[in-house]
Parts: sequence; structure tokens; C-alpha cells
Amino acid sequence: MNAYRGPYSKLKVSARVALVLGSALLGMPLAVLADAVPEAVTQAVADLIPGLTPDSIAPTPVPGLYLVAFGAQVVYLSADGRYLLAGDLIELESGRNLADDVRSVIRKKIIDGLDESGMVVFSPARVRSTITVFTDVSCPYCARLHQEMNDLAKGGIKVRYLGYPRAGIPSAAYDTLVSVWCANNSQQAMTDAKAGRDIDKKTCETPIREHMAAAEQIGVRGTPTIVLQDGQMLPGYVPADELVERANAAADSGG
Repeated sequence: MNAYRGPYSKLKVSARVALVLGSALLGMPLAVLADAVPEAVTQAVADLIPGLTPDSIAPTPVPGLYLVAFGAQVVYLSADGRYLLAGDLIELESGRNLADDVRSVIRKKIIDGLDESGMVVFSPARVRSTITVFTDVSCPYCARLHQEMNDLAKGGIKVRYLGYPRAGIPSAAYDTLVSVWCANNSQQAMTDAKAGRDIDKKTCETPIREHMAAAEQIGVRGTPTIVLQDGQMLPGYVPADELVERANAAADSGG
């Protein structure tokens, strides 16, 4: 992990951390500040990136170290507000990544805030767990994951697709995703597009921009990106048998 000395407003750290956190995090909900957080920490956070309010500031199990969460991005500050740590906090005895625990909670909140009616959903008759997948029809590994939809359904996995054109907006990939979302049968259009078959070009109002904003908030960098029911994020393709096991375990854990 990297350590930086304050004051942050007088060093290049603000620009560097702003790059890490991303401008998409602006406008996030007001932070819930613990009463026990020292004033030096809250002041350092206020100076860190002016105009950007964290979601939460809270003490960690490490004495004198405080977690600061901006969306799913997590950093740590020393109690005197002089040092910032960017990275993961691992509890060696259990192997738990405490930073990722926080990220999972925030990811789940962001994903749960999206309207399922605006997703392309493939659901088995009996659902055991739900995964939410940021997808692009031009992505080979997205197509490979989609080819295993029957195996996922047999495992009780409900798949909810969110649109994430890797080429951005405007792009041919975005136009194709819009056509999928606007099709009379979005599930079939998704299947056809991922199989390389032509689909009818259509336009309508879609939530794809909202999906892309959510992707930025939780740190999506490519497709497919899979978010399990408890907020765990799996970047990249995962074989169906492993995905079924991990998705159902996440649901069984109370996610």
C-alpha cells in the first residue's frame, strides 16, 4: 500500500486520488460520520477532494486507522489526518479482505437501486440465486458466458443483464445494445446479437446510460463483470459450474 503525507490540498495527492475515485462518484449520498471519528480525519477528508462527499467514514479494527468510502472505492486515513493508505486491508488470521467487505455492501446497494424492469433477464423456473452482469454484445467472453445459460438455469441462477458498451457512447456496440433493449423480445435479441446474428435496428428510451453510471460507481473496467447477490464482484468470465457454486453460496450467506 502507498502512503502519502498531507496537507492534501497542497500536494498532488488530491489529483491522484481523484483519478482513482473517478468523477462518476460526484453526487453520492451524504456520509454517515461516526461520532468517534477524530476531527483531523473529517477535515482531511474535506480537503482531500473538494466538493466530493464520502459515503461513510468509520474506524477500522486497526487502532488509529479510519476507512473512508467513496462509492465502492475505499481508502484509509490515519487518526491525525496526515497519512492516506490506498489499497486493501487484510485480516491475516481469517484471510478476510475488510476493504472488499465494505465494497460488497456498497455494490449491493447500488445494484439493488436499479430497476429490474430495465434489465434483460433470463430466469429459471425455480430461482436459487441472482447474478447481475454488465455485458456487451461485442465481447467474446460475454458470448461464451451466454452460451452457458442453460447450465446456469439448471443451477437455479437468474441472470440479469445490464448494458455496458465497452466502446462508450456513441458507438456501434451501444447502438446494438439499444436495439436489444428495444426489441419486442429482448431475450432473443440478446441471444442473436451474442451469436453474431443480425438483429433489427431499433431505438427507444433505455436505462443503459444509468447502467453505465452504476458501472463507474462500482469500478467496472470490462465485460463481463458479474455481481453476485451479496455484492461480490467477479471481473471477467467464470465457467458455469464454478459460477453456480459461487452464486448460490453468496445467496446462502444471506446476500
